[in-house]
Amino acid sequence: MANSPETGARSEEILAAAGIVVTAEGKARARRKLDDAERRWTPELDAELRAQIGLPARAA
Repeated sequence: MANSPETGARSEEILAAAGIVVTAEGKARARRKLDDAERRWTPELDAELRAQIGLPARAA
């Protein structure tokens, strides 16, 4: 999912209004966690989860 500068800036404004400060370090840490989760996600895990929650299998 691509993040445009406008979307990122707006998200930061919303969080700041709630008293949550977004730092470059926090963004980098979140990006590493998302990248790690993406690397671990396999088609088998996807199929298993879809079956568990009653969704149809994805088309190949």
